[in-house]
Amino acid sequence: MVRMSILLGASAVALMGLAGCSKSVDASKEADAIRVGEVQWNASVVAKDVAGYVSHYAPNAVVMEPGAAAVNGTQAVQTAINQTFQDPNFSLIFSADRIEVSKSGDMAFSQGHFTASQSDPTTHAKVTQTGSYVTVYEKQADGSWKAVADIASPGKS
Repeated sequence: MVRMSILLGASAVALMGLAGCSKSVDASKEADAIRVGEVQWNASVVAKDVAGYVSHYAPNAVVMEPGAAAVNGTQAVQTAINQTFQDPNFSLIFSADRIEVSKSGDMAFSQGHFTASQSDPTTHAKVTQTGSYVTVYEKQADGSWKAVADIASPGKS
C-alpha cells in the first residue's frame, strides 16, 4: 500500500511537471507574424521578386486562382508566378481581414480581400478584379509560417 502511494505520488509529480512543460501558444503573436509575412509577400509582388514570392509557400503548397487550374508545389508556383510577373499590367494587393491560429499553434489561416490587375489575353487591355482569399498556413520547424493552401475567389470582397 505504501509502495502504491509512492508510485501514485511520483506519477502525479511527473504529470504536473509535463503539464508545466507544455508549450503555450500566443495566438496574437503568431497572427502578427503572419500579418508581417503577408506584408512582405505583397512587397515581393511589387518588386516582382519571384523567389521572394515563392518563399512564402511550403513545398507541398496548393494554389487555386480564379479561372486557372490548381498549381501544386513550389516549383509549379515558381513557374506560374514567373510567367505572371512578366505581364506589364500585373499587380496584386491583398490584406487579411481575419487571422486565426489553432490552439496547438501549428496551423493558421488568413481570410481577406484582394485587388489584382493583369492583361486581357485577347485585347491586352488592363483588367482589374477584386475578390476574397483564404490562405492556410503551417508552422515550419524553423518557426516561420508557410502557406500550404492559397485560394482566391473573384467577386466583391
